[in-house]
Amino acid sequence: MTDTLLPSALISRRRLLVTGGALLLSPAILPLSDAFAEEDVAAMVNKVRRQYGAPPMMPEAKLEQAALHQAQLMAKHGKIGHSIGWGNSFGGRLKQAGIRGPAAENVASGQKDVPDALNAWLNSAGHRKNLLDPIFTRYGLAYAARADKPHYLYWAMLYGVDLP
Repeated sequence: MTDTLLPSALISRRRLLVTGGALLLSPAILPLSDAFAEEDVAAMVNKVRRQYGAPPMMPEAKLEQAALHQAQLMAKHGKIGHSIGWGNSFGGRLKQAGIRGPAAENVASGQKDVPDALNAWLNSAGHRKNLLDPIFTRYGLAYAARADKPHYLYWAMLYGVDLP
């Protein structure tokens, strides 16, 4: 799914698990994907953008926090979307996170790692538009999983711009 309105340490490299209504952090601090560090993720994102002639993006903490919030909500509810749960609209999340200016969001579920998530978004016109839009200079990428399905990941990637 894609929505448009408008992660520095990739959310402290924590894998999130959702049990019922409670969010639990796994005891181990892990990278976004066990096999990929933040630098690897930025390199993957920017390699894709470069292949399509788009300028590079940098991870940004506010976007990452908003992406994490959305991934957690999707995992908690077991579905993907941009407005999961009452009062959790895309625009509302941006405002709550202090994100101003143009922004967009891609969400997905079921991909096992960052390359799979990026490929899924590249194979969808709306998602590809967000991923490759040259206006965006910052991104936040996060995932969450339910405790009862720890290998089924819910992904969110938010895009934004530099503002003075």
